[in-house]
Amino acid sequence: MRVNVRLFARYREAVGQDRFELELPPGATVETAWAEVVRACPALAPFGAHTLFAVGQEYVGRDRPLQGGEEVCFFPPVSGGRHVPDH
Repeated sequence: MRVNVRLFARYREAVGQDRFELELPPGATVETAWAEVVRACPALAPFGAHTLFAVGQEYVGRDRPLQGGEEVCFFPPVSGGRHVPDH
């Protein structure tokens, strides 16, 4: 089955593109898709434990089954922000 993959921020930069199609076996999960992306771009491997996953407009877990034609999105861990001190 084919799914659409979208990568954001440093993932997009590491892979060199933000969207592509991925061929996966029947019964594949979000984790299967992530493993294929990491296989193609091993530099992403260290971020796996902190990656956010979404299918369509909904955040999902790694074990979420995928269906052909769906869009799976990978978001890198987010850090930073600005601390506003109490007065």
